[in-house]
Amino acid sequence: MNEQRDKYLTEAMGACWHQYNEEKPLMTYSLIAYVCEKCKAFILGNNDFSNDEDFPKLWNWAKRQPVLSSLVAACEGTDGTGPSDAAARETFADQVCALIKPK
Repeated sequence: MNEQRDKYLTEAMGACWHQYNEEKPLMTYSLIAYVCEKCKAFILGNNDFSNDEDFPKLWNWAKRQPVLSSLVAACEGTDGTGPSDAAARETFADQVCALIKPK
């Protein structure tokens, strides 16, 4: 996980990079969760675009961005869901960040 990159991408996508107190979790039946201090959402944590749960958010957003069309086409694969392993997802997220971040 690259927290600085994932924060930048999350905010570029128009989503909240959650702020929460790890010392004050909400204990549920099967997991520990939090309430974001900014958006008040019930959350498990912030995006980590190298994992199976969060990567589709980045992939689907990237597919709608004209500036990223060449990168998406190059990484699309046969099923259209993008890179499937963590290392390739990390590389894709790094490349997206490099393309959209002002120099």
